[in-house]
Amino acid sequence: MTENLILKAVDDWRGSSNETTLEPLFGDASSRIYIRLINSSFKAIAVKVALSGSPEFGRGDAYSDFISVHDSFSPFVKFPEIYYKNDDEGIMIQEDLGDNTLFALINSTEDKINSLKKAIILLIDWQKGAVSPTRKKCAADNKKFDHKLFMNEFYHFYEYMIEKRVYYPSFDGLWEKLLPDFEEISSYLASLPNIVSHRDFQSKNIMQKNDDFYLIDFQDALLSTPVYDLVALLRDSYIYLNEKELNELLEFYWNNSNMISEIFSEKKDFLYVFHMQTVQRKLKDAGRFVFLHQIKGKKWFIPFIRPSLFYVRHSLEKLGRKDIISELAPFISEFSEGDFK
Repeated sequence: MTENLILKAVDDWRGSSNETTLEPLFGDASSRIYIRLINSSFKAIAVKVALSGSPEFGRGDAYSDFISVHDSFSPFVKFPEIYYKNDDEGIMIQEDLGDNTLFALINSTEDKINSLKKAIILLIDWQKGAVSPTRKKCAADNKKFDHKLFMNEFYHFYEYMIEKRVYYPSFDGLWEKLLPDFEEISSYLASLPNIVSHRDFQSKNIMQKNDDFYLIDFQDALLSTPVYDLVALLRDSYIYLNEKELNELLEFYWNNSNMISEIFSEKKDFLYVFHMQTVQRKLKDAGRFVFLHQIKGKKWFIPFIRPSLFYVRHSLEKLGRKDIISELAPFISEFSEGDFK
């Protein structure tokens, strides 16, 4: 069924789908279907988006929001070009950026830090666009990471990382113990200035084509803290950064982002928010990886639980919140281990 719809889309776009081969691509955590179109006269990627289902965690319509954000931010950052779209079927045909993600680039070269610095410049360009008075408003401007959404993600962590993973010791009453801490973090993050954030600004969503970096998977963009995307990039569960590397990249961002130095007059305030956001984001990620394994059958996410929790522990130590570590440690063995490398 999907194959027929894709071939019909190619017919509409090119006038003929003759000699076009369809090659399904791995979608990782996505529920969208990606298919590479192989033809001697063109290269492209077809995307089929489900038009039904209830979005979760502040997400909107994956099809229309993708187009809305694309139109809004394309003057500021590089996105895959949209060649064709069918709104009724939720199908797009996009530019083929190849297979060279930032994740693949980092794992194939020793130039990790410079690659990440280039990604930070891409983030700064996105943020310049986010605050630009010339940017056209989009779906992301109407969605926000508020206190409730932060708390929903904290509970997602608890539900899948604790309730559906821990069998001993008993976790009775643990949520009630954690609730004041999670409420405090959520209230603090929700009180910060907002900026349109990509929401998943990590190494598998940054593509390299020729010498340029492109952003993909931006349909879930919404208003969030000024450091949300920086946390997604520098505390990426798929990439290991030691403390020296992290500090170098944080310094690079601080020195190159006019926006962040205007919001936080002192670097220590910026770093405090970075670590607070890390605790919230990476606890959610750890729970999400268990969810993707247990509910979606995507077992390849399991190895990334441990680095996510390592980053949480590191930030809690930086914040002087060893009380939270102590509350979670009996239920999360990773908190009792050393560095995950």
